[in-house]
Amino acid sequence: MSRERRHIFCRGVLLFGLFAAIPAVRVVAGGMGANAPSGYSSYVSPLVSGGADSPYLRTRPILDTGGAPTEGAGWLEGFRLPLLTRIRVGEYYDDNVFYSNLNRRSSFVTVVNPQFLVPMRFGKQNLGLGYSFRGSIYENASQNNYVDNYLNAFGDLEFNHRARLMLNGSLVFAHDPIGTMFSQGNVANLLSEPNEWHEETFGAQFRYGANKAKGRFDLYFNFVSRTYDNHPLLTKGRDVNGYTLGGTFYYRVMPKTSLLVQVDQILSDYQYTPPGAPSLDSLQGRYLAGVLWEPTAKTTGSLRAGYLTKDFSDSSLGAFGLPTYEAAVSWAPQTYSTFRLAASRIANESVYLGASFSDSQYYALSWNHVWLERFSSRLEVNAREDKYQNSDINNRGYGVFAGFYYKPQHWLTTGLNYFYNQRRSTRNQYDYDRNMIELNFQMNM
Repeated sequence: MSRERRHIFCRGVLLFGLFAAIPAVRVVAGGMGANAPSGYSSYVSPLVSGGADSPYLRTRPILDTGGAPTEGAGWLEGFRLPLLTRIRVGEYYDDNVFYSNLNRRSSFVTVVNPQFLVPMRFGKQNLGLGYSFRGSIYENASQNNYVDNYLNAFGDLEFNHRARLMLNGSLVFAHDPIGTMFSQGNVANLLSEPNEWHEETFGAQFRYGANKAKGRFDLYFNFVSRTYDNHPLLTKGRDVNGYTLGGTFYYRVMPKTSLLVQVDQILSDYQYTPPGAPSLDSLQGRYLAGVLWEPTAKTTGSLRAGYLTKDFSDSSLGAFGLPTYEAAVSWAPQTYSTFRLAASRIANESVYLGASFSDSQYYALSWNHVWLERFSSRLEVNAREDKYQNSDINNRGYGVFAGFYYKPQHWLTTGLNYFYNQRRSTRNQYDYDRNMIELNFQMNM
């Protein structure tokens, strides 16, 4: 599809989604905490960029510093109609859309993101089927225009007060914006359209043990398969299947405190290895111990620390071991004000040719505050460092985020967000500074 035709197609789909997602009947969905700034829509913390299920970026959801509206089962609270609709519309200015100081370009961007959920209840069993798309139009970088499509299903099956099974699956057709993932630095100058991919995921978690039991455990499995659909010279070697299998045992030592032991294994199975290049197939293991604070009057959190191993099937890449940890602690001195501190050290799959994987560290501090019944805010600072093994690449960066949200109606939230991000690398082509300011509207119907 030509650039001009894709530009027209994107605008047509966005306009269709905008009008299709605004029915006459408006319903407010529950499930968001009182401190959640529900206008917080387009900003994604660098801590979790790529998503919790990404086969390349393995940062766990524990690092999310909170504030984004919850989805999935939380949408079902207080809901009675057979279809739930949420739509987010935003306009923002990005002064570095390609994430490159050498190829800097600014643009206004229009984003439309309608979401549809069909919930089904059978006694204590919750099932759901959802669809959403996210479309974006860049006024000064039309090669980045795209419409991503997401189809997902989930099930929450409660057999009795001790046993519970949670299932989820998804099918995604999406893209990596130019300047991210495998098109960073000088590569961005060579592309007239972004790298496109499709992905299938399936996850299952079985929990055994009553909420007040002395001991309980979780067993979990996750499968994700990503396949790139264009630019084979750049992306063919990036098609990968990821398998995660693990478990966590909790032992309650106090009414609101439990000790835990966690073990998981992640197998990365790359579908193609370029001639003469080493295979990136690997088995990653993590062995953690820690403590979990369940919600109390003011604090909640989880601390886990241990050891991580990564063994490659190609002996030329070697075997690695390093300390690993995850921590996320929330403190609410008042019911309307919450601070959250998060940190992690983990191994991510490489996004650069020649590097085997990254030793990645992340830190973030956020503050959510409800000033008035209809007005709230969110502030966050974060930092990260990625050291790539078998390579000289070392990236360091930090970000600052500020968001302010006003709710003029029970079904409408407006948000004004500002985000600054900086990265410095041992290779200058990966350096960038980026400012983004956004005005958005979110409607729950």
